[in-house]
Amino acid sequence: MDHITAQRRRLGRLFSLHLVPEVVAIVLSLARPALRLRAGAGTAVRLGGAPSLPPGVPPPVADGRPLDHLATLDCAALASVAVLPGLPAKGSASFYFRGAPPRPWGRPDERDGWRVLTGAPAVRDEAPAPGLAFGVMPFLSLPSPRELLVRSLDTVYVGFAPVYEELHRAWHRSLWYDEPAHQLGGWPSLVEDSGFLRRPDDPGDRQLLLQLDSDPRLGWFWGEPGRLFFHNDPNEALADAWLTVQSDYNPRPHRPRGRKKTAR
Repeated sequence: MDHITAQRRRLGRLFSLHLVPEVVAIVLSLARPALRLRAGAGTAVRLGGAPSLPPGVPPPVADGRPLDHLATLDCAALASVAVLPGLPAKGSASFYFRGAPPRPWGRPDERDGWRVLTGAPAVRDEAPAPGLAFGVMPFLSLPSPRELLVRSLDTVYVGFAPVYEELHRAWHRSLWYDEPAHQLGGWPSLVEDSGFLRRPDDPGDRQLLLQLDSDPRLGWFWGEPGRLFFHNDPNEALADAWLTVQSDYNPRPHRPRGRKKTAR
């Protein structure tokens, strides 16, 4: 976790330039370890291409049509870098999605539109379609400015939200540059103002498993911007993970005012 330790110090220095120590301590306490995907930097994750299935497992279908393969994780390779809540330490996990219209957005009546398969290490078809291989890098993820938690802090600390939004944007750019924000674990990079991911029929706490951004290399377009998230309850099996798709063409961040001083 040397990367995480170094990033925590760097993050503290960045935020200390603009926020009082009390607020910096709160922000650092909220930071969560995660893994960002980097194309060409390894093979722990494969996005797109033909299905990657454990031996003996048939391809998932919905309404008689095969679901699109989104991602396959080599869980042992990931665990050697970082252990993330909700992901197994061995075997594989493959994520599927109905890419043909009507695409699912995460409503309960669309539950057949995505699938997560787990088991032994996956094997590809004899003639797989092109996909992209990714390595992973540990990083500290921060709650999105759209999180309800961040908004609640702005009701206590005057001016926190606009300062945090700029610092969050700077931190995000320093990590991702212009690359699609594909990620495992940590805080999601939200697109909509609805706050942290929820199941429509279960408002309990959720944890992010996989975040997939729009990516022209893979022909993925979820919106401008748009992202796809798999998440679950900490007590649920990975196979029961829920899907949420967020797309926002005209984001309008909400900035309530507060009472206490936060910025220098």
